[in-house]
Amino acid sequence: MEIMHPSPRELQQMLADARSLKLGSPQQLQLLESIRTHGPAFAPALLISSTAELWGEEDSRPPEAFFDEAERMIHDAVEASGREPSALIGLARFMNTVRDSPQAAEALSREASTRALDVLEEAWAGLIETLGEQEKKDEATRIAERARGVFPQSKQISEACEFARLGK
Repeated sequence: MEIMHPSPRELQQMLADARSLKLGSPQQLQLLESIRTHGPAFAPALLISSTAELWGEEDSRPPEAFFDEAERMIHDAVEASGREPSALIGLARFMNTVRDSPQAAEALSREASTRALDVLEEAWAGLIETLGEQEKKDEATRIAERARGVFPQSKQISEACEFARLGK
């Protein structure tokens, strides 16, 4: 018997439905559990699930077991996402506020900021190139100036500017 899994679009719709419900409500927790069952590596659902669990009604489990489960979901989200900045930030906040571990939170926040900057640099380089291809030189120049301000030594930004035929 073939098991049908929801498509990425269906998982996104289920997640949107879950987000529309009251945070931590039984209905939201049930829908999030269904999403995790169908897409156990779907990082956005894991992140929201961990927050919803923390905001949910009192649990009969001991507090430490409850926090351990939320932490496990956040760690799963970090790994499933390939250590995306938003997942790292979620884990950093948990470590700081729930686990009272600012040192761990600091390391995770540093990693998140480094990864976010890498994504920003790549996004700006791509935007400069595509604006240049469309002959939108003024906008490309504005983005390039901003990018150079944040990444003054970036080879990727310099190459994008050359590709877009922008002056120094």
